[in-house]
Amino acid sequence: MDRKLNALFLFVAVVVFITAANTTQQWNILLGVLLAAPFSFAAFFFRSLSLDGMFAATVIGTFAFGLGGWKLAIVLLLFFVSSTVISNRSKWRAENISQSVRRDGLQVWANGFWLVTFLIFVTIFNAPIFLIGAIAAIATAAADTWATEIGSRTSNSTYLITTFEQVKPGTDGGVSIKGTTAAFFAAVMISGISVYVFSLHFSVFICIFIAAVLGCLIDSYLGALFQQNKRSVMLPAVDVEIDFSNNLVNTISTGFGGLLAIISKLFFA
Repeated sequence: MDRKLNALFLFVAVVVFITAANTTQQWNILLGVLLAAPFSFAAFFFRSLSLDGMFAATVIGTFAFGLGGWKLAIVLLLFFVSSTVISNRSKWRAENISQSVRRDGLQVWANGFWLVTFLIFVTIFNAPIFLIGAIAAIATAAADTWATEIGSRTSNSTYLITTFEQVKPGTDGGVSIKGTTAAFFAAVMISGISVYVFSLHFSVFICIFIAAVLGCLIDSYLGALFQQNKRSVMLPAVDVEIDFSNNLVNTISTGFGGLLAIISKLFFA
């Protein structure tokens, strides 16, 4: 699936490059490839990304720099570096060495799908409001990653978000004070640096911050509702059963965070 997404968005990048991007964006897209490729390879070399993850990160990084400029590239880089450092230092991962710290292509796309989609909307519709959604999607991914990694280190006091039943740290849908606090800090970090580099109003900071935190909580709620109970959803129109994997839940939560930030900006900021 991740390879199909790589191919799909590479095709979209070519179409956007030819039909919608201005001259500056066209140069940025080309430069984005040259910058994203070696950085993604370095992440692969240092065991942060799998081979598929490297290709996915290259595509996403190209879009981030090409359509969002160096400012958005800085925000995305901050998310990736901070999340990688926290993941590699996680005590929970160290005690479960069977789990690789490498992020595969699907994991990368689960966090980057809506970022790329919103950036395409910015370019095609000439609507800067979607940039807020792209930033909020990154902030949501950061909040969820920090909450998961740091919350998993908690030896106790982890509770299922739906029933508040005490569960083992690292359980899908589990929340803790330490993990929730980490989510707040991650949301503040991404929101703050974004408002600074893009010179946005403080009200936009509030929109992105709240959307990221709520998106993180939605991730936990869906994890408790579907992943914890091993439940799936049947689509009646096409008779297809959908299993709520962690990647799907992450994709939904980042999309929720991005859309909520856009709506909040339109109506309240």
